[in-house]
Amino acid sequence: MGDRFFSKMLYGKETTKGTAVAATGMVAGSKISQISPDRAPKLIEENIGVRAQGSRMVTDQYQVKESIQIANGYFQALPFLFGGGLKGGIVPTMTTPLQNDYLWNFTPSLASGVANNPDAFSIQKGDDTQAFLAEYCMFERIKISGQIAQGAEAAPVAIEAELFGRQWTSGTFTPAIAVPVVTAMSAKMTRLYIDTAWAGVGVTEIVNALRSYQIDILTGVHPTFSGSGDKYFGKHEEGLIAAMLTLTIEGKAAANAIYNAFHTDPQPLQVVALKINGPVIGTGTPHNLTVAVGGAWQEVIPLGDEDRGNNLTTMVLGGLYDPVGAKMLDVKLTTDKLAY
Repeated sequence: MGDRFFSKMLYGKETTKGTAVAATGMVAGSKISQISPDRAPKLIEENIGVRAQGSRMVTDQYQVKESIQIANGYFQALPFLFGGGLKGGIVPTMTTPLQNDYLWNFTPSLASGVANNPDAFSIQKGDDTQAFLAEYCMFERIKISGQIAQGAEAAPVAIEAELFGRQWTSGTFTPAIAVPVVTAMSAKMTRLYIDTAWAGVGVTEIVNALRSYQIDILTGVHPTFSGSGDKYFGKHEEGLIAAMLTLTIEGKAAANAIYNAFHTDPQPLQVVALKINGPVIGTGTPHNLTVAVGGAWQEVIPLGDEDRGNNLTTMVLGGLYDPVGAKMLDVKLTTDKLAY
């Protein structure tokens, strides 16, 4: 019988999108959810002279809709997700010679006529009895969130990524895929910066204030169905990219300044950066994820929350294109992983 503790998810980058490949890596710590239905058979109701609705079931199209949920996120999971959603074909650069501290720049182009070409992956998911395989998998939404605990409790960074793929096929796992070595992300090690121009992003730190956050990125990548000889989608396309930051900070001077910016009409540009830091890689640079979003406040609520007598302000920043900085979203990752 299938055992839950033998369940796992593997992945491999496809050389040709839609052509399944063997797995090269494992997603550690992901919630093993049900195999989502990739088709919706429809009973055809017809009058056939018997006491039954019909005698046919028809399936017109296939599509996999899945999500990867890692409650205790780690830096090494991120290249796979950002590469399959924001920008593909990235070759990271080693920051410090011989120290394997690789810098990945996943900042997508927003320019007309410039494709970001996210990579597609083959996913394998199942247990010790049966593996299920899906090809042409790409990420359409990526969420990263953290809440700073108020004691010696856990404060992990959670990662969730929604993906689409062509279809599920019963098969077997690629053998001998090693359990990955991972470096945990801690919400407590996240630092918040707010500036008014992309030229100065990550300069002005808001200290002793950040309580929780969520980064929400819609990649714009989506499948396109058209008439063909197959029931699954034939290609993907790149649509609009969107980004949103949700923050909770202590209701002090910094929160009041944000409230004042929210009440300025028109609002000044706000470039908000979250830097999630980790341990140093060898003797080089630390593990780090830096996500910066430029935009304007969609919502600022003083007294929006409370913790042990301290008032907290909740706020939402919506991403907007800045013609001066020519940006809306900037995503950079440093980790010890060279390839997906």
